[in-house]
Formats: sequence, structure tokens, C-alpha cells
Amino acid sequence: MFLRYVIAMGLAALAILFAIILGDYGPWYLSWFLGTGFMVLVAASAGVLLEAQEDAAKSAPATDRRAADIVKVVGGTAPRTNTTTS
Repeated sequence: MFLRYVIAMGLAALAILFAIILGDYGPWYLSWFLGTGFMVLVAASAGVLLEAQEDAAKSAPATDRRAADIVKVVGGTAPRTNTTTS
């Protein structure tokens, strides 16, 4: 228990030291760090979603074309339709 307390106090002292050194730049570095991490998580989740859609299209029966259509639209291979009206 005492060792956990010492480790927590050491981390708190290190955080205070970083805050003193960074000064006014602290919020900028924090937002940069969190924003970069969030972008990586969004990109990874988009890749996982695309893989799941492709797997669903491969395993879908021939009568279920909706999963295959989603993959074509996401992959950019769906035929273009003219949606303009005159």
C-alpha cells in the first residue's frame, strides 16, 4: 500500500513539473496529443468496419444483395446514377 502511495506521489510531482515547464503551451500539447489519438482511433475503426462489411458480403447468400451493395458503395465501385432533374 505504501509503495502505491509513493508511486502516485511521484507521478503527481512529475505532472506538476511538466505543467511548470510547459506553462502556457500545456493546453496546446494536450489537445494535440488527444486529437492525434482520436484520429488514429477513428481511422482504425473505419478500417475494421470496412473489413467487416467485406466479410459480410463474401459470406452473404446470393439472395441477399444488400451487403454486397454496401461494400460496392463504400469501395467506390457502384455504378453512378444521374440524380439531377430537369
